[in-house]
Amino acid sequence: MSVALELAALLAYSDQERKKWRTWIEADPSRLAIPFQRGGRFPTVGNLLDHMFLVERRHLTRMKGGDVPDKTGVATDDWQGLLAYADTVRADLRSYLGGLTDQTAGQWMTFTVQSGTFTMTRRKLASHILLHEIRHLAQIAYAARLAGHEPPGEHDFFYASDVETMD
Repeated sequence: MSVALELAALLAYSDQERKKWRTWIEADPSRLAIPFQRGGRFPTVGNLLDHMFLVERRHLTRMKGGDVPDKTGVATDDWQGLLAYADTVRADLRSYLGGLTDQTAGQWMTFTVQSGTFTMTRRKLASHILLHEIRHLAQIAYAARLAGHEPPGEHDFFYASDVETMD
């Protein structure tokens, strides 16, 4: 099949989603304490967001060949710090992807994560960063609904504006 979805489209969609969730959190920062996974790795929505942004940083660092951080360093009750961290990581990702060539994107890399050792191209890892976030934001929307909070707006890629242009 020759039809491709460019990373730029997924990045634009992810950026739109982040704006909705940012506004939602800023309106009521206590929403970060919404239960997500009682007794699990991510007990609250805030913990899951911290994970989401850390994974973006970790994979970006892998693609750049740097030392992978273990944590964001943001306190669990510091919602402004968490959003600032997310902004910084996204700006770094945007910059990296903006300079990524087809040749570099197709380079294979091997790395180890908690669940094992994987070999993939930088293109696949960059795609994973965005899809990982999209999946977790959907989980957050579900958790918010269960807790009696209405998530912010429509979330499907279907509703995203300006992710493709008509030629």
